Amino acid sequence: MQHRCTSRQILDLFASAKVGDVPTGRKAIALLPAFQFGGRLLPYGVARTMTTAQSTLGDSLTFTTGPGGRPWVYKNYIWGRDAGGPLTPGLSRLDHKPVWTADFSRDFAGVPISIHEYRQLTPGVWIGRDIGGGSSTSARPTGGAIAVS
Repeated sequence: MQHRCTSRQILDLFASAKVGDVPTGRKAIALLPAFQFGGRLLPYGVARTMTTAQSTLGDSLTFTTGPGGRPWVYKNYIWGRDAGGPLTPGLSRLDHKPVWTADFSRDFAGVPISIHEYRQLTPGVWIGRDIGGGSSTSARPTGGAIAVS
């Protein structure tokens, strides 16, 4: 996906994927060259440059148990693990279909800047969207796409 799909194909893969199994354990993450700003896709070259630069900051997610025994996701950065966020079943803010959702607002002093939505493409592979914070549905999202395996 990272080197063979267009931005539109990546977004279409997310839209067509089923929620599937919940991810578990440490998984590699690849930021995909699909980025929207206010609902508009950025040009492929710009998205690819942004995601290549961001990919150097972290290489994996850890799906495990967190505070209170709840399902939890941590981002693994080059400087260490973040505060993480709860992993919950829910409905996508983009299309109202089922997703696994992780809210990383603990990383940003409680401000919901980064919310991940995951769906399973195949056994062991998920596609996700990293969308802006808040709780309302957005027909004009800002954020990127990720592959988790």
